[in-house]
Amino acid sequence: MEKLLEEFPIDFPGRMKMIQDNATNEEDKTYMVATSKADYVLRIALQMVNSKSKRNSNPLLPQDSSTPVNLQRQHRVAGHNNGLVIMQPHHKQASDGMVMTKDDAGHMLDQGSSINTRNGSIDRISNLPNELLYAIMSTLPALELVYTGMLSTRWRHLWTSSAYLNIDVNQFGRHRGQKFCNFVNRMLRQRGSSLLDALRLHSADTRDAGSWITYAIKRSSKVVEFSEDIDCEPFKLDYGVVDFTSICLKFLVLNNVCIDANVFYPINSSCPALENLELRDCSLEVPEISSGSLLHLDIDNCCLFEDLLISSSSLMSLCIKNPQHRAPMIMTLPCLEVAIVILDEFFHSTDDLADMDEGEEQDGEEINHGIVSGLTKARSIELIAPLREDKFEMEIWTSPMFDNLISLTLGEWCMSNEFSPLLHFLWYSPLLEDLTLKLNMEVCEYCLQEPPTAPPLVKEFTADYLKKITIYFWLGDERVSKLLTLLAPICKSLEDIKLIPSTPPGVRAFVSRVQRIIK
Repeated sequence: MEKLLEEFPIDFPGRMKMIQDNATNEEDKTYMVATSKADYVLRIALQMVNSKSKRNSNPLLPQDSSTPVNLQRQHRVAGHNNGLVIMQPHHKQASDGMVMTKDDAGHMLDQGSSINTRNGSIDRISNLPNELLYAIMSTLPALELVYTGMLSTRWRHLWTSSAYLNIDVNQFGRHRGQKFCNFVNRMLRQRGSSLLDALRLHSADTRDAGSWITYAIKRSSKVVEFSEDIDCEPFKLDYGVVDFTSICLKFLVLNNVCIDANVFYPINSSCPALENLELRDCSLEVPEISSGSLLHLDIDNCCLFEDLLISSSSLMSLCIKNPQHRAPMIMTLPCLEVAIVILDEFFHSTDDLADMDEGEEQDGEEINHGIVSGLTKARSIELIAPLREDKFEMEIWTSPMFDNLISLTLGEWCMSNEFSPLLHFLWYSPLLEDLTLKLNMEVCEYCLQEPPTAPPLVKEFTADYLKKITIYFWLGDERVSKLLTLLAPICKSLEDIKLIPSTPPGVRAFVSRVQRIIK
C-alpha cells in the first residue's frame, strides 16, 4: 500500500481526514433516521441505489437494484426525509432475529453488535456486509478507492476485490505522466487475478493503456469503457497488445482510438455476449461490423478510412452521426427497430471517397446494400442531412417498401426537387403515423453545386395512417406553406400539425451586434 501511494506526493493526512469526515457525516445522517438495524442496512442500500440513479448513463454499475428483497418486503413506506425514504418496520425485531434496544437518542441498536469508535465517531460502516462495502467502493475513482485501504485494518486489502475500476488521468492533476502510469500498473498488480465487472479508463498519451484494457478483458469484465483525452492524437490499439477476445464482454465503448481490422476481428468473431458497441471520435480501418450478438451500435464522428459494411443481423438500434470521409454501408437488418443517420454539412460524397453503388459486384458476387435500403425493417427512422444529399435521394427512389415504419424524421435533404424525396418516402411508408421535418439546418454549399437528379414520377397516393406532423423551420421559410398545401390532399387522416419556428443564425448574429451597439 505504501509503495503504491508513494507514486503521488499528495497530502495524505489532509485527504484522509476529508474522506473520513465526509463518510462520517453521511453515515450519521442515515443512522439518525434509522429505526432498526434492518432499516439502517436498507437505508445504506437505498443510498447506493440513489447514487446509481444519478449516474444512470454509467454502465459501470449493475442495473439490478441494490436493495435486499427480503428487506423490501419487511418494510412499508412512511414518508420522506432529505430525499431518503423513511421505512417503518412492522415489528421491533430485526429481520435476523436479533433483539434491538434503543440508545440514548432513541435509535434502535442490536445488543450483540460491536461498536468501533475512532476520534469520537461510531464506526458502523465497517460492520456492514462485504457486498454493501463493495457497492460503496464501486462509486469511487481509482485513487480514492486505494485510499480506503488506509481507513482501517479490515479495509487494507478490501479494495483489491472491488469489481469496478474507474481510472481517470484527470484526477491526478500534474502527475499525468510516468507516475500515473506507475500507479495504475502497481494497482493492477496488487489486484492480482481478482475478477472485474467493469473498467472505465480515461488516459492521455499513456503507452500502457492498451495492456490495461487487456487486463480487464482477461478478468472477465462485462463492461469496458476506454477514452483517450480529446486533446491527444487517437490512441493506437496495437495488435498483439490489445485482445478483445472474451465470452463475458457485453458493453464496449471506445473514444478517440485508432483501430484496424486485426484488432477489431475478435469483436466480430470472439465476443458472443457483446450487446452494446459505441465508437466515438475514432479512426476506423475496419471493413465490416458483423457481430452476431450485437443489439445496439453507435458510431459517432468517426473517420472511415475504408468502406465499412454493417451486417450484424441481430441489431435492434443503429445510430450513425457525422461520419467523416464516407458513410458506412448497411445490409438489410431484419431485427432493426430504431435507426438514426445524421450527415452534417461537412460530409461530402466525393467520387474518390464514395461508397460502392447499389448492385456493384464484389469478388464476383452482386451486392445490394447502401444506407437507406438497409433500414427498411425499422419502426422508427431519422435521416438528417443538409440540402442536398445524393446518397439518400438515389436510394429512396429504388428502395423497397418500409412496411414497419411508424415514425419518420427527415432533414433538409427531403425538400429538394420540389419535395420529391419526401413524397417518395411517404409513398413507400404505408403505415406511417408520425412525421417530423427538421428544416433549420445549415445548407451545404458543396451539395448545392451538384445538378439535381431527375426523380421518377410519384403516383397519386394517400397517407392513410399519418396523424401527426411536426415541422422545425427558420422564420421566413416560404417552403413551409407550399409544403402544407401539397400535403393537404394526401394526409386526409391528419389530426395534429405543429409548426416550430426559429430565428436563422445570421439574423441572431445581426441582432446581437445591434444590441451591443445600442448598449
